[in-house]
Amino acid sequence: MWIDTETSQDFLNFRMMAGLAAKMIADAKCRPLSIGISGGWGVGKSSMVKLIEKEIIEAKNDKVVFLTFNAWLYQGHDDAKAALMEEISRKLVTRAEDNKTYLAKAKELLARVNLFRLAKLGAEAFVTLHSGLPVSALAAGAESMIESLTEGEIPSDEMKAALESEGAGNVQKFAKEHKDEAKAILRPKKSETPPQMIHALREHFETLLKDLDVTLVVFVDDLDRCLPPTVIGTLEAMRLFLFMQRTAFVIAADDKMIKEAVRVHFAGAKLDDDLVVSYFDKLIQVPLRVPPLGVNEARAYLMMLFIENSGVSPETKEAIAKTVNVRLAESWKGNNVTPEFVGGLVPDCPPELKAELAVADRLAKQMVTSQRISGNPRLIKRFLNTLSIRRKLAAIYQIAVDDSVLAKILLFERCAKGKSFEFLVKLVNDTVDGIPARLKALEKVTREGGEPILDDFEVWKLDIPFVTEWRKLDPPLGEVDLRGALHVGRESLPIVSEEERISKGAIEIARELLALRFRNTGDSLSAWNFDPVRGVIGVQF
Repeated sequence: MWIDTETSQDFLNFRMMAGLAAKMIADAKCRPLSIGISGGWGVGKSSMVKLIEKEIIEAKNDKVVFLTFNAWLYQGHDDAKAALMEEISRKLVTRAEDNKTYLAKAKELLARVNLFRLAKLGAEAFVTLHSGLPVSALAAGAESMIESLTEGEIPSDEMKAALESEGAGNVQKFAKEHKDEAKAILRPKKSETPPQMIHALREHFETLLKDLDVTLVVFVDDLDRCLPPTVIGTLEAMRLFLFMQRTAFVIAADDKMIKEAVRVHFAGAKLDDDLVVSYFDKLIQVPLRVPPLGVNEARAYLMMLFIENSGVSPETKEAIAKTVNVRLAESWKGNNVTPEFVGGLVPDCPPELKAELAVADRLAKQMVTSQRISGNPRLIKRFLNTLSIRRKLAAIYQIAVDDSVLAKILLFERCAKGKSFEFLVKLVNDTVDGIPARLKALEKVTREGGEPILDDFEVWKLDIPFVTEWRKLDPPLGEVDLRGALHVGRESLPIVSEEERISKGAIEIARELLALRFRNTGDSLSAWNFDPVRGVIGVQF
């Protein structure tokens, strides 16, 4: 099985683009920068972010501080805007731990950020802290913020005891005892308006980065999975720190989804397309798009996934990946990734792995041209995971079925349109032995040419391009018992054999009559282009 998570392993030569992004950050020389990594779900945006981070780390630049923020994790649990601001502040507190002066400044920045967060809880928490009168018990979400605001001046264990005790008396006593400490923190010496507070926060942030002599690189991931309020909240928090010296933001998201969130957020304003695009482009200086997979890339990806799950040593896997990526970079010269090329990189390549590389070669074109997969790495992994499950089921059921047959059937199931797959199952259901003899004639026409067969294959005319290419794939299925291959995938459609449609006695009679007819005419069974039961009997049993 293959895990569908972001990885710093590069099977698609994405490191070239990651290196470009890393170089842009280095070449900015502390000037502000924002990079957008765009692409649909599952194309590898998160992995691209990992590769960018890896490229910067390998450059051994110790003046870079990394922060990965996943807005999707906070949706429904926290305010994304405040969460991003707090994560940035805490990262700088950690960086400043070795210097008491800078640590104090970092904590002050965190305190300023938490003031915004505390205000988000509403007036209730403020009244409790300022007056010492418990309008209600302090909100649980305010506890950690109060602790960081006071830098330990209000004992956290006493706070928890007061909050967890029964009755309002203990809360009131605790609030009164620490009222002055809270006021000192919450009421700045100089009254500040909201714009002044924002300006002071930005100034404090920029000064701290300069003092620490670091560039903050923030990776914002999975933003396109969030609902519009979370998307806009995260973008607003980014805007607060964006375009400031010593900052770089790398945003991995589908730009179409982000633009739609902007449109929903400003629904009342009735923004036209140009204004929506302008809002997004204002945040992104450098737009980069994850490149789509061609047939050669899909073939290489499939092969590397098979090698990843093989018994090849980790060192050999890494060496193979590097060599394959070099080959991909030279694909414009016509240097394709082939089973022979990849198999030659594996010392004493076992027959099982050679067979899997051959399957990858057969599947690659369909993985790219099928509208249901369209070369999406995540969908390719899901396809292989499903194939792996069916292989294991076949072993459990002791069904002898070739892997290439399983893969071809699964491909048809996943990628065919309309009722095409249902019709394929019907071809098998309508036979006694599971061999779709009527498919054999159609495969022959596809491979060798000739007049197309209409008959009851009319349903496939709706899906001619895919079905035609699928029939060209090896192995041919017209002489293969497909009952086993369909049985392990029966969650799609049930297999109903002729034995279940009619009685065993009727089947025996049909076979006797068919054999008698053949003896009288001298024809062979293979010469008949119709089902032996339905074609001879023609009655319902």
